[in-house]
Amino acid sequence: MKKFTELTIVTPNAPGKLAEVLRALATSKVNLIAIDSSSGYDLNMVRLVTNDPPKARKALEKLGYSATESIVLGITISDKPGQLAHIAATISKSRVNIDYMYATAVAYDQPAMVIIRVAEAGAAEKALRIAKIV
Repeated sequence: MKKFTELTIVTPNAPGKLAEVLRALATSKVNLIAIDSSSGYDLNMVRLVTNDPPKARKALEKLGYSATESIVLGITISDKPGQLAHIAATISKSRVNIDYMYATAVAYDQPAMVIIRVAEAGAAEKALRIAKIV
């Protein structure tokens, strides 16, 4: 398990806008660890976990975007049934709410990294360590 800084921006939900963001990160030599892009009619919320949040923020600001920061947990899990259910149950037993989660995987049947946003990262980390999930 690792803590990451996640950047969130809101873009117009229009052709080329996400490509423009991703191109700016690539040009700045920022590597994506995870991404979640969710459309809501006219707007698109883009969550980014990168190898260099300050450099990513600077690239996004050059495009006119204001990024908000959140601390998220990155948890590597194996590809087998029940892994996410076990993590969610463990966190909920510590009375910490999961605000959202998304996952990234290299390939089918390979380990994945789940990005989880919780209000109390320390309490969630402690619960997951006690349960020997991480």
